[in-house]
Amino acid sequence: MEELKPCPFCGGKAKVSFKNYAFKGQNDFGDKKLKYRVQIICNKCRSRGIPVITKWIINPNPWMSAWGNQGKATTPKMIAQTETFEPYVDKAIKAWNRRTSNVSH
Repeated sequence: MEELKPCPFCGGKAKVSFKNYAFKGQNDFGDKKLKYRVQIICNKCRSRGIPVITKWIINPNPWMSAWGNQGKATTPKMIAQTETFEPYVDKAIKAWNRRTSNVSH
């Protein structure tokens, strides 16, 4: 996993952001089918990277992943969620870091 580079505009620290993108429905057991928008956002100036849209996922919980509010993924559920979102986070980080390589501070 690549490390996030500083913001190309202000030099601030960036973070991984997850936002509900689409809801396809819920079955009788309460399972939800969702898509998320994964994006890198600067904590200082709020600049945003290119959004990456996930495939349809049943009962996703990105906040229980390594990038969520919980910190490191240590429980089986957190590890599973990290594995679910990792390809999308990787793609968003690569897009963000590509932008910063063309800017000098």
